[in-house]
Amino acid sequence: MSVTEQASTGDRWECIGPVAGGGTVFSVAVSSRGEKTLYWAATGCGMFMSEDEGETWEQRINGLTTPLVSAMAAAPNGALFAGSLNAELFRSMDFGKTWEKGTQGWDAEGTVTAMAVSPNYMQDGVAYAALDGGALMVTRNSGRHWEDSSFGMNSMTVIAVAVTPSWEQYETMFGATDQGVYISRNGGRAWRATSLMLDEQVGVLIVSPDYVNDQTVYAGTESGTLYISRDQGRTWEQLHEQIADGPLNCMWVAPDFAESGRLVAGIGNSIYVSSDRGSTWSLAHEMPGAVLSLAGDGAVVLTGLYDAGVYRSLDSGDTWESATGNLAARGFARLITSDGLLCTMGPQEGAYLSEDAGDSWRAMEGLEMYLPLAAMSMPGDGQVFLSSQELGILRGTAYGKSWRLRYEKEGISALLVLPEENLGWAGTVEGELLTSRDGGMSWQSVEDPPTEGQEVLTIVASPAFAEDRTLYMGTVIEGTRTNPTRVALWRSRNRGRTWHQLTTQQTDSRWVHITMPVGVTDGVADQAVLATGPYCLRPLRRAKDVWISTAVDPNGANVLSLVAIGEIDNGALLYAATGNGVYRSTDGGRTWHLFSEGMEGQSVIGLALLGEGDSRALYAMGLGGLVWKRSIA
Repeated sequence: MSVTEQASTGDRWECIGPVAGGGTVFSVAVSSRGEKTLYWAATGCGMFMSEDEGETWEQRINGLTTPLVSAMAAAPNGALFAGSLNAELFRSMDFGKTWEKGTQGWDAEGTVTAMAVSPNYMQDGVAYAALDGGALMVTRNSGRHWEDSSFGMNSMTVIAVAVTPSWEQYETMFGATDQGVYISRNGGRAWRATSLMLDEQVGVLIVSPDYVNDQTVYAGTESGTLYISRDQGRTWEQLHEQIADGPLNCMWVAPDFAESGRLVAGIGNSIYVSSDRGSTWSLAHEMPGAVLSLAGDGAVVLTGLYDAGVYRSLDSGDTWESATGNLAARGFARLITSDGLLCTMGPQEGAYLSEDAGDSWRAMEGLEMYLPLAAMSMPGDGQVFLSSQELGILRGTAYGKSWRLRYEKEGISALLVLPEENLGWAGTVEGELLTSRDGGMSWQSVEDPPTEGQEVLTIVASPAFAEDRTLYMGTVIEGTRTNPTRVALWRSRNRGRTWHQLTTQQTDSRWVHITMPVGVTDGVADQAVLATGPYCLRPLRRAKDVWISTAVDPNGANVLSLVAIGEIDNGALLYAATGNGVYRSTDGGRTWHLFSEGMEGQSVIGLALLGEGDSRALYAMGLGGLVWKRSIA
């Protein structure tokens, strides 16, 4: 059977679970779809939705141009608004199935810290976004366009925003900046300072659901101080100098606040509750991470945690349990294989290893002091090499059970070690090259590297390195006024002593994945393929050093990883991990077709191949660390 005649032996992908569940949840929200209540979590890996009070979660990222979602809000009709860590603003009008980026009237910068929706949204289509560095933004057409709404605030740092529940007479709302609390009585068109101007930052604003009658607003600070206004923000008094040790990060007020007086506060890693409108507080629960957000309805209260997913309460905050379910929002960046094992790494997540084909994973211990990580090499025989962005090159033994710093150097961005050849190579963000002549135990700087000034993204060796002595390297050539930014491909035929630039690809992407096909015994080093931006580049072997660039996904999704099987010029099978799922080519990368049955809607960041012959399986890691498996011939 030729390679082009082979097909997958399984007609769907099987989800085998996350590498590690949870992750950081910046914001939570509750919305309704008919009689069904939907629960939302905004993470650094996109949006997640639950229909069963957090028992299970579904990733919803279609249309998001960034996964770094830092804040969100839900409208009464189920419309959703989301903001990112880099000031982008999005809306969804179909309960999160698809997202659309809104246009902005000016170049806002910073992180979206909070969002709020007009109580009269069904008629006015108004929503607000607070930015740390971009002031306050407003949309008056349901998220299609956003414009500045901070006149009178005198600050570009807006941390919190809250609207009052009834806008029939006055469109009253409150905003917190790094200077204090401001009030607007005309829907954010103009602001003026209240009497609560402080030296410390106000990060929390909560309005009573019974505001029309009790005129009550709460403000919390980074030192844990709680203030209250009982006259629509005209005057303020200190209710508590410090509820507990730690910053007051978030608060939730019960819908029946007029009767119950119920408030829930997230202070540091703890949840505190009050049943007397904030006069007294009691500790309800110690969380495994900092409490970043609170939201709920009358039945369920959710909290988003730093590095620990989602917890829920079914009794208005008195007791809590994990509701992370299958939510995976971890910052993993690579999926590789070594000695029949699966390995993955993330800058802040550390390194993980699976010895049972992805059924279970264990974290490599002792890496906390070396984070963040930048590169990983798994040469086998239990050895692991990692680059710490700030400290240098680490060597681990027994698959990461002990670590030793082998070379001190900041900014090492690419790493490859071949102990059986007693060789190693590394590159830095400044274009410096390093070599090792003792299998990674010691390192030396290369004089006058050809890549000086170019960030080194990756270094890989030919599968037949012992015979062909071939290495490939990818770098970034920064753009100028006359030349755009490009990714460059380099090759060495003499174990890295000299390098030759083969081709470049115009792209703003700062990554490249280079692979060579399995199942090839003749000239494998001449059949390297690479992914960068939305492109797959393959060599035209009949012409010397000519490379063909092909866009994989017709919608322009980025290609982050490749697996190749068979001769590139003889109908090789190629698999590509993209932001819109897995694609397959049966003609050596000339044409591509979606190959995502069973994992629709997933953004895939890594692919790896395990096994031999009929027992071969392809593994895919989705954004956040969810792993999928599919058998192939």
